Amino acid sequence: METVRLRRVGNSVVVTLPSRILDAAHLSEDQTVALEVGDGGVVIRPWDPEAQAAWVAYTALEPRYRNANRRLAE
Repeated sequence: METVRLRRVGNSVVVTLPSRILDAAHLSEDQTVALEVGDGGVVIRPWDPEAQAAWVAYTALEPRYRNANRRLAE
C-alpha cells in the first residue's frame, strides 16, 4: 500500500499518483478515468465510453423492470 497527501489546487483537491501505481493500473497522463465510492474508499479505473453508454441505457430501463430484477435477485 502507498500513501499520498491530498492537496488543494484552486477550488479542487487533487491526489498525485506515483508512476508505479499508474503503470500497474495501466493509466497515463491526460487519460480520463471513472471514480466510484464504495467499500469505504474510492475506486479509480479507466473510463470506458461503451460501458458508460450501457449504464445509461440500464438506468433508463431499470425502473420499468425493478420488480422483476428484485425477484431474479432472490
